[in-house]
Formats: sequence, structure tokens, C-alpha cells
Amino acid sequence: AMSVDADRALNPDNDDDEVGGDDVPSSCASSCLCAPCAPLMGFNTRLRRVFGWQLLAFVFSADFFVKGAAKHLIASSFLPYAQKYLKFSAQAFQRFDVLVSFPWMLKPFLGVLTDTTPVFGYKKRAYLTFVSLCGTIAIFMIGSMTFHPEDGMKFAVLVTLVNTLIAFSDVLTGARLFEAMSLNQTSGGDLLTYSWMLTTIGAIVGTALSYIGLETGQYRMIYWFAFPCALQLVFTSAFGLLPEKKVPSDYSAHAMAKKHWNKFLLAFIITICSLGVIAIQLVSGIVDDFVTCFLCCVSIAAVLCCAIYWCLEKKVAMMLLYLFIDRFVNVNVSRAKMYWYTEGNECVPNGPHFGYVFFIVATFLVALTAQAIGIWLFQRYLARSNVRLVLLVSIVTKIIAKFTDIWIITRTNLRMGIGDHSAYVFSEGVIEGIAFILNYMPSSVVLAKFAEKDIESTLFTVLAGTVNVAQALAVTIGSSAMTFVGIHTDLVAGKCNFDQLIPLLMICGVVLPLFSVPFIYLLVPDINMHEDLSGSLDVKTETTSPATNKAS
Repeated sequence: AMSVDADRALNPDNDDDEVGGDDVPSSCASSCLCAPCAPLMGFNTRLRRVFGWQLLAFVFSADFFVKGAAKHLIASSFLPYAQKYLKFSAQAFQRFDVLVSFPWMLKPFLGVLTDTTPVFGYKKRAYLTFVSLCGTIAIFMIGSMTFHPEDGMKFAVLVTLVNTLIAFSDVLTGARLFEAMSLNQTSGGDLLTYSWMLTTIGAIVGTALSYIGLETGQYRMIYWFAFPCALQLVFTSAFGLLPEKKVPSDYSAHAMAKKHWNKFLLAFIITICSLGVIAIQLVSGIVDDFVTCFLCCVSIAAVLCCAIYWCLEKKVAMMLLYLFIDRFVNVNVSRAKMYWYTEGNECVPNGPHFGYVFFIVATFLVALTAQAIGIWLFQRYLARSNVRLVLLVSIVTKIIAKFTDIWIITRTNLRMGIGDHSAYVFSEGVIEGIAFILNYMPSSVVLAKFAEKDIESTLFTVLAGTVNVAQALAVTIGSSAMTFVGIHTDLVAGKCNFDQLIPLLMICGVVLPLFSVPFIYLLVPDINMHEDLSGSLDVKTETTSPATNKAS
């Protein structure tokens, strides 16, 4: 039997059930001490009334402990492992980033698998339990092993397993949120805000815990902190905390695939494109030759853009094409910048030479705090604004953040009497943190409006997987561009060259993002963030042709 709260979580439009008076203590309203908490208590009460406690509890398990704490604990270990143990160059580090992000690019495949192949009558429970167990074992293994420069691929494989856990948790929890947001679009932004609040707070806790390992140089300790965060998801998944209705006995995966053939076809194409991105990383001759790498990446991007336009309804396709283009033109050279900030005087004469505690912990805590401010700004000022305006604000904020990096690397901050630590906290902490949220939140809210019942995992992962492939292509081009302009970071020999880093940042961080601006007006619908678009799409069936869909 399903509880009332579980039923409400699965059917958020159902307001027939009365809310118990114990949601907020009766004394709180009259207590001066509780008065400052009233808005937060009211926000929580509204979410419980609309979505039910069970969904909110599982979101806490997945987003706070896994997507927040565990993910950021593990991410904080990558730089010291790359520089101290594995001796990666900046380019190799970027290729490592793409390789271990493979599970995130495989989201569409995971979505199709869970939507079409239920296990023990449930689409999500068994998968999440199994993957959580595998990822937890991988975390245990990394924490138990010592790595050397020749162990780069071994480390990448284990991290990929950990990322499979995080990606799977994100897929299934996100798809469930996606469905709930689409069924109650007026409160969808509130649910997304709740999810990101938990993720941000969890990330703050995880990053603070990483201080111990980074300060002492015991980097494996970071994985021991992440271990219980991952382990708890095994139990919450196995015991069915995520509200999910059992698949009916007459459920037919074939009928669903026939009805939603376009979504499944696109998921297949995204998977093939993801394999192409990974192949580029494994063939060193491609990444080392900028022209070849660029042409390969553009070809993959062109195939995927055509597939998006052909397979999806027009409104969804246009919005997703914009997000793909926006991520693709933001060519990523972050690892070169990261090495410039953290390497010693032998590699970067007169550089900042930031330590890991400051660079990873202190700055990231400021960035996460800024993300919390970004969430509040979005909820307070932009949640009901025009989508195009919000996306423009996002682009402008990202460009300002890149200018602040250039401001530090040119040493202009020192000439202005501003120290490197203060300048970097303002740049990477405050500006980048707010820009990240203002870039993510509007696209998530708008795309959630196009969710379809019964295939919410597939549709959610098609959207997310497309964006992840675009980001991986941007990182791949960035890695090749670093080699093309002569950026060199040989940590074994201690020889580095960052002469062309500033021009590269100007092109990749300031000029290229501007190409997204015209596509806002060409592709993004002129709607407000809070508009209810349910029922506004013509859903393709097996009898609907792409040409007919576009004509409509």
C-alpha cells in the first residue's frame, strides 16, 4: 500500500489531502524567536503540501549527501592527485575530465534503460541500489590505494565508476523532480530551489571536510569522508524512499518505444556521439592536432544538432539547440588557468602560487555561498521574469567572470593594490558562483515544462545528456587549443609556458560566448519563467512524421 505522502509526491496536482497541523509548530507563528524562520518554514510547508514528504526526504538523501557532499569531496581531490601523484599536464588533466564525465554523457542511455526495463516492477529502485553499491566500492578502493604517474588510467576507471553513481543518482532523482515540476508548473521553481539549496549546503559540508585531507597532505582521507555519504544511498534506495508506483502488469516496453520512438532514437544518437567524444580523448594524435580535433568536434556537434531538430517537437528542439550552442561555444581552458594559479615559482615565476586549502576549500566555500545567493536572486527577482532576459543576464555574468581572471593573470590587481587572494576570491568565488546558478536554473525550469509522463527519465536525460556532450566537446577543443597556442605544463621536468594564456582566455571566455546572444532570440521562446506550458506541445506518436511535426 502506498502512503498518502507518496501518492501526493507522484501526483502533485492532488490537493484533496489535508495537511496536518504538525507541519509547522503552532507556537512558531507567535514566537519572536521563530519569526526570522517563518519564510523558510512556510516554503517547506508549501513543498510538503504539494509534493509530499517522501519525495523531499529522498531528494535530501541524494542531493545533500551524494550530489552535494560526496561529489564535492571527490572533486576536491582531483587537482592534488593530478599534480602530486599522477603528474598530469594541463591538457592531460582536461582529457581526464572528459573521460571521467562519460557517465554524465551516457545519461540518455540510462534514461532509456530505466524507462523501458523495470526490475522487480520498479523503474528506478533496483538500478539505483546496484549502482550506488558499485560506486561505494570504487570510493573504498581509491581510498585504499596509492597511485603513481603510470596509474592514470586505473584512477580514471575508478573515478568513472564513482561518477556513474553520482550521474545515476542525478538522473533518477532529477527525472522524478522533472516529472513533479511538469505536473505542477506553478511550484516547479520552488522544488528546483529546494533541490539546489540541499546540493549547495551539502557541497559546503563536503568541501569543508576536504580541508582536513588537503591541509595534512593525506589526500586519500577525502575518499573516506565520501564513503558514508555514498553508502547511505544504498539503503535509502533499497528500502524505496523514492516515491515510485509499481509498473502495471500489462506494461509494454515495445509499445512505449513505438510511441516515443523519437526520444529513444535521439538517446541512441547521443550515446553514439558520446562514444565519439571519448574516442577523441584516447587517440592522442587527434587532440594534438587542433584542426583535426576541431573538425571532429564540429562534426559531432552538427550530427547532434540535426538529430535534435529532427527528433524533438519544435519548442523543445529550439530550446535544447540554444543550450547546446551556448555550452559548445564556451570553449573550456580551465585546467591551464588552474595550473597557473597553483604551480610553484619554477613553473609560474611571480605567480600567485595558491595552496590547495585556499584554492579548493576557501575559494569554493565562497563560491558555494555565492551560489546560495544566486539561488536567492533567481527565486526573488528572476523566477517570474522573461526567459530571454534571464539567459542574457547569464551570458553577461559569465563574461564578467572571465574578465576578472584576465585582470589577475595580467597582474593588474597588484598594480591596483589588491592582493591575489582577495582578487581570486572575488573572481572565482563570488562572480563565478553566481554566474553558474544564473546559467543553470533558467534552462532547468524551462525544460521541465516539456516533460512527458511515463518517459520522464528518458526525456530528462536526453536534455541533460545533450548539454553534457556539448560541454565535453568544449573541453576537448579547449585542450587542443592549449597545445595549439603553445601552453606547456610538464610537471615531471618542471617546465611550463603560459605566454599565450591571456589571448586564449579572451577568445574562449569573452569573444566566443557572445555568439550565443543572437541564438537567444532565434531559438528561445518568448515566455516567462512561471508560465504553464503543459498541453501546449504536439506529442509525436508512431504515426506522426517529422515533417508533419515541424509544419505544425
